[in-house]
Amino acid sequence: MAGAAFAQPVIPAPEDATATPAGYAAADPATASATDAYTSFRTEFDAGRYTAAVPHAERVLELTKAQATTPTAEEVQVALMNLGMVQNLSGDYVGAESTYLQVIKLIESSGRPLQDRLARAYGGLASAYHDGKRHDLAVKSFDQAIALRRRHEGLLTAQQVPLIEKYIDSLTELGRYPEALKAQKYLLRIATRQHGATSPQLAPTLEEIGRWYASIGAYDQSRRTLRQALEIVEAAEGPDSPLLVGPLLAIAACNRRQLLDPAAQSLASPDEQREALFHDPGAMLVPAQMSATALAAEGERSLLRAAQIVDQAAEPSPVAVLNVRIQVGDWYQVRNQPERALGHYQQAWQAAARVTDKLNGKSYTEAIFGQPVLLHLFRPDDWNRYPKRPPTEVEVRNVVVEYTVNAQGRIEATAGD
Repeated sequence: MAGAAFAQPVIPAPEDATATPAGYAAADPATASATDAYTSFRTEFDAGRYTAAVPHAERVLELTKAQATTPTAEEVQVALMNLGMVQNLSGDYVGAESTYLQVIKLIESSGRPLQDRLARAYGGLASAYHDGKRHDLAVKSFDQAIALRRRHEGLLTAQQVPLIEKYIDSLTELGRYPEALKAQKYLLRIATRQHGATSPQLAPTLEEIGRWYASIGAYDQSRRTLRQALEIVEAAEGPDSPLLVGPLLAIAACNRRQLLDPAAQSLASPDEQREALFHDPGAMLVPAQMSATALAAEGERSLLRAAQIVDQAAEPSPVAVLNVRIQVGDWYQVRNQPERALGHYQQAWQAAARVTDKLNGKSYTEAIFGQPVLLHLFRPDDWNRYPKRPPTEVEVRNVVVEYTVNAQGRIEATAGD
């Protein structure tokens, strides 16, 4: 195999876990074993069996190093990138860290480093740190990756979005909220540049920002952002647009979270420090305070409106119906109104039964609602009325009884055989 060369694919950006490798062709018959190794890797990768793909990726790297003309050859860099990505996807974050550090060193010492590949290598390293909950190290690598991306691609490009989303998550985990907010606003600038300042396509980005505000307890700012999304969509597409569903559900989630948050400030005493920290002059002006009654009423209205929008579609999506009805049911359940929750859960169950796809390898009904639980019943001491009769005169029969239990834990119906 001396002197032979073969090219492996550059698997797209490590931060994009949905990407798939490009095609591969051996340079000559001498590389058949390398072709087999890559084919095995690709087969496991495409099937989502990332742990099984790792040894094949390691074999590809081994063969690549043996054939490379220099230790820093481009094909070695690519083999390391592939290995690092599949290690990260398989949960081997320490192995992925080591691999990405190797490839970064090779790229930087190659004499003509490819900025795009270096950006993706730093992005892969950052993702390994992020997924391994090492957020302090992740932030440093994300800074490097994002800077390289902007230098290579320019500002406000959509390709940066997956990196920035994980970057925000790491900053949030570290409690660095002002920096995370700055990154959120950068995402909004990207979306605005891509779609326009009044486009309803801004709604998903605004929804994400609103949900982020709620996750850190900035509930007033969350509602302002989400109402801004509602206004944009309603102005462009009317009051029944499907794009309203996401922000409506997010408002309900925000209000529910605030109502249940034991650490939240008293509704009668606004958090002036938090208000000043996240004040946005361009945001909608709405009352800074809401009573618990008003929060509950707004949350319920938002959920029911979202359910109505989903139901009135020409062909309602079972997944959309399932998602909304589950959240409406949960709302009423948390509000101690199980009798109102039951009907929504039943609609959710019926919608789940119509979904043919699998969720984590299970049917939607099983994945979301679980399965009936088999109870072990203890026999009472006097269960046998004929303990002294000979075994030949006693016939033991087992009975299987199915119970339907309501939200209050009471039996509504039985069926036995």
